[in-house]
Amino acid sequence: MTPRWRSVPAGLAVVLLVGCAEREWIYEKKNVTPTRYDRDMAICRQEALDPKAFALFASGRVNRDMLNRCMERKGYAVRRGK
Repeated sequence: MTPRWRSVPAGLAVVLLVGCAEREWIYEKKNVTPTRYDRDMAICRQEALDPKAFALFASGRVNRDMLNRCMERKGYAVRRGK
């Protein structure tokens, strides 16, 4: 490999990692138990799953807007984390 091409794999890895990084979302609901939260999240993820979307992981095939609307319908306050 020529010196110029040696940095290409590293550059691609960085681009892929940054592209796959997902923003954190926070779902808050007063007096919700962890079990109830997990159940609500599982239901909403299933509802928001887009089987036509391409992603390496199933979490990447979730339509975030649909997921957030579903959680809001269930009484959660939805906001972006850091």
